[in-house]
Amino acid sequence: MALIVKIGGSIQKDEKDYELIVKKIQDFSKKSDKIIVVTSAIKNVTNELISATLNTDNSPNIVTEIYERHIKLLSKLADGKEFENSFKDISRLSDELFRVAWSIRVLDEVTPRVRDYILSFGERMATLLLSAILRSNGIEAEGVITPPFLTDENYGEANVIEDLSKKEIMGTLENVKANVIVLPGFIGRTKEGRYTTLGRGGSDYTATLLGKLIGLREVRLVTEVPGIMTGDPKKFENAKTITRLSLEEAIELSQLGAKRLHPRTFDPVFGSDMKVIVESLYEDGFTIINGECENNDGLKGISLLDNAKLITVESTKIVGKIGSAARITNEAKEAGVNIISISQPASETTIQLVVDSLSVDRLLSKLEELKGTLVKDIEVNDVNIVGIVGCGIKKKEISTKVLSIASSYDPLAISRGISNVSMTFIVNKEEGEKLAKELHKVIVSG
Repeated sequence: MALIVKIGGSIQKDEKDYELIVKKIQDFSKKSDKIIVVTSAIKNVTNELISATLNTDNSPNIVTEIYERHIKLLSKLADGKEFENSFKDISRLSDELFRVAWSIRVLDEVTPRVRDYILSFGERMATLLLSAILRSNGIEAEGVITPPFLTDENYGEANVIEDLSKKEIMGTLENVKANVIVLPGFIGRTKEGRYTTLGRGGSDYTATLLGKLIGLREVRLVTEVPGIMTGDPKKFENAKTITRLSLEEAIELSQLGAKRLHPRTFDPVFGSDMKVIVESLYEDGFTIINGECENNDGLKGISLLDNAKLITVESTKIVGKIGSAARITNEAKEAGVNIISISQPASETTIQLVVDSLSVDRLLSKLEELKGTLVKDIEVNDVNIVGIVGCGIKKKEISTKVLSIASSYDPLAISRGISNVSMTFIVNKEEGEKLAKELHKVIVSG
């Protein structure tokens, strides 16, 4: 039976990491006759490649440093023929990347298509590096740098064409005889062969979608933490690993920031008996994600987003006017700003938008243009977003307890998530951490 194992970029940074990765793959190989390894780019490389697209004057220096990091790791972890062959392959890719870096430096322009092309090098180089390290440790492995998915041309957030991708994947599996196949996550390609990306965190999505298309029952996401935890251990004392999450709970926790997962990571799992296991490279502990809510489920996790702004738009001119809310949200779209939360009272006199602090100025400049026509006043406040997740919220006694605690902090807005398994509270910035910690105590106490 085959197994899919996703290796995160945060656990690919030094020799010790790769020694642990080799051991984990060896252990998995004892239980499965075929291992499909999906790899992210090594630690920080994606961010560095993004930086190269934003700072074109420095792009050749950035990509040179990326190349040197890969070769340094290769020289320490591969030897003999494996080093020589992989050195040539990585160098060829790097030469290609270096030429692109010089091109964007000269042109001082990066289109979405070129940006995705540049970002694709991270996963492709990581695929060559990891497969060489595995072979150097006696594991029969082959790296395939061609992306496993065919996609549309929605660069930056491409959509996978599943029927065509399935044919491609099955063909790859038939052609590769090695017991371990290493594939790049995060990236795809169009029917014309142009590289695309699936969105940040897309390697997790690559792994679960591969599982769906191949028809597997288990996907393992290997990262730096022992599963998904009740809260960020840096913020919450006594945070512990959650043993099991339903699909809805996992979606809500991932979207609220408990773990950076692609928004579509769990889409392929719905309607199947597949289970996703999130586990650590460094320590024991894991979270199993599958199925629906169970009768004994309680509260599972808490999240705290502390870099948000609440924009309140007030005007009587939006009352009863069809399309007024759409007009305001369209300004966010035009400004390239993601709306984290939106609310409006039945009186229709205000519209409240919660956005990331880093993007608030872009949205405000667009909304200011509506003053005098659709908008009267605009108010901005620093807020925290506190989310609590768990199927137990469906139970009246639990939801009443949560609401009672939150009400003492006078929340500015309250909303519920998918399948009613979460509650989100928008509160003044100075109260967010206190509310989150009080709710976390309720979670860990059971």
